[in-house]
Amino acid sequence: MKTQLSFSLLVLSLVLSLFLSSGMAAQAGSGAPGRSAPLTLAALEAMALQHNPTLGEAQALVRASAGQVHQAGLWPNPMVGYAANRLRGGYVRGGDQGVFLQQSIPLGGKLAAARATAQASQARAETEAMAQRATVLTAVRLAYYHSLAAQERVQVEAQLAKLAADAATTTHQLGNVGQADQPDELQAEVEAGQAQLRQQQAQQEREQAWQALAAVVGEPELPLQTLAGSLSQDLPVLQPAAYLQQLLTRSPAVQVAEIERRQAEARLHQQKRQVVPDLFLRAGIAQDRELSDFSRKPSGLQGSAEIGVQVPLFNRNQGNIASAGAELERATLDLDRVRLQLRAQAAPWLAGYAMAQQSVHQYRESLLPKAERAWRLYQASYQNMGAAYPQVLIAQRTWFQLQSDYLRQLEAVWVDASALQGFLATDGLTLLSSPTGVGTRPSAGVSGQGGVQ
Repeated sequence: MKTQLSFSLLVLSLVLSLFLSSGMAAQAGSGAPGRSAPLTLAALEAMALQHNPTLGEAQALVRASAGQVHQAGLWPNPMVGYAANRLRGGYVRGGDQGVFLQQSIPLGGKLAAARATAQASQARAETEAMAQRATVLTAVRLAYYHSLAAQERVQVEAQLAKLAADAATTTHQLGNVGQADQPDELQAEVEAGQAQLRQQQAQQEREQAWQALAAVVGEPELPLQTLAGSLSQDLPVLQPAAYLQQLLTRSPAVQVAEIERRQAEARLHQQKRQVVPDLFLRAGIAQDRELSDFSRKPSGLQGSAEIGVQVPLFNRNQGNIASAGAELERATLDLDRVRLQLRAQAAPWLAGYAMAQQSVHQYRESLLPKAERAWRLYQASYQNMGAAYPQVLIAQRTWFQLQSDYLRQLEAVWVDASALQGFLATDGLTLLSSPTGVGTRPSAGVSGQGGVQ
């Protein structure tokens, strides 16, 4: 009996020791058939740059704005026509018939103002295209770290489920030799069942995270594969003060708001130029068949010319100028609003990042080592008949839970840091069309996948 008990304890100790030696940085998940190497973040980013449809949309908008710039610089087309005057019927000669050429010449720099407005729109489209590229890459990183964390949780939960099942088996063996009571056996079975449920939930979370990752890279049918990388290595480090300065100057939201203000300035200048009237020119040549009073012969070819301008007496474009001025004022105030909004939206991300970093440090330096030591002490005490077996199970359960919590805090560090480094533009499947396209951090728990735009 004593030999069987010692053997069971030895098996349990060996299994748990193997788990400890595996470490939290072990790579998880089963790779797809036919792929030998794990899928890297760089490879996923390359896929997204090639297949994410929002990038093609952004480039199409750039080309459309370039066409508008070209169109805005073109002169109005001339008019060619037929003209006839003093036409008479019957046998009496008279009248003149001919052709004319008419052209409007824009004055006051109208074409240059229109071109400047179109160029401002083109600059905005180009800025949004660059911002969209950065947003897609940020979204890929977020989805990658969510998926990598889910992958590592699958491995951890699988190992924990196996340990819990082994512990239940050992408890039954101890019960057979009178070293464990029936409540101990039932509790061990419950622990094993819960561990199995957590393993199934981790697998479902991994599949869900993978679907989100496949969508943002633009390949929804991408098969589930092993991801390269480790959450516990080379954690990102951010300095809040320096980051806020960059956020308020380099973020896509601020850049788009600044471009919008320049657009409003260009539109106001264009509306002011509309007050200057265009020059009207018209020239023609006609065959005059009217008989001369002296020679009694047709007058022959005659030319004509007209020149004029429209007098801005009643309509001086004052309504459009006032509207453009108000739009410029709104765009200027909106730039201030965007900066304030970014400060407010960055606050929970920065707080979440700082808290997750602190938690990771505490787990590494204190909680996990203490939990491991407590489990080992209880195990040694139990082997020396100084502690009850339920205490060993409780210590084991605590250690299991800390492993899972530690992974979630690592995920939070990476996700929050990636979102902050991407200036909170996190929705890789929505085209950036306004200066408010930033992600919103969930109020509790790990950051959600993909911000609101």
